[in-house]
Amino acid sequence: MIRWRQGIFLMTIILFVVFWAMGCAPPFSKELLKRVNRSVSFQALQKDPKKFKGEWVMLAGVILALKNAEQETIIDVLQKPMDSDGQPLQTDATEGRFLVRSDHFLDSAVYYKGRMITVIAEVIGRKELPIDEIMYQYPLLAVKDLHLWSPSSEPRFFFGVGISHRL
Repeated sequence: MIRWRQGIFLMTIILFVVFWAMGCAPPFSKELLKRVNRSVSFQALQKDPKKFKGEWVMLAGVILALKNAEQETIIDVLQKPMDSDGQPLQTDATEGRFLVRSDHFLDSAVYYKGRMITVIAEVIGRKELPIDEIMYQYPLLAVKDLHLWSPSSEPRFFFGVGISHRL
């Protein structure tokens, strides 16, 4: 009887560790992450995208718009700082916008406005487009891989002492 309980306990611990490790897996492969030039800041990229042409970068943000054309899809993204896994932080901080070009059709029902996204992409230049009354200089990137963060990917646990009311 005791051996059976020990076996169940050991199996429970093993399953917990496996599921925990799966939940902590980064969204991009190690091979892709090795190609990313982490020394390129978004501010420097925005200032002079031609200087970084051909470099691979990892950027995160919130989708503002998506436009499918005959041969490509363009995603307009509001840049956000990201955590160590590349997940965009829930903050008002931003350094601007960037465009991501994909040679594949991306469905606007999946890649919708407000969705958090992280991309690994190659810098290909600059594109000027209007935002309201001004012309905006966007860094233009060619997607190599992307990850959409589920709306429920934020932590669901809270720590604290006292009384709280959540809407």
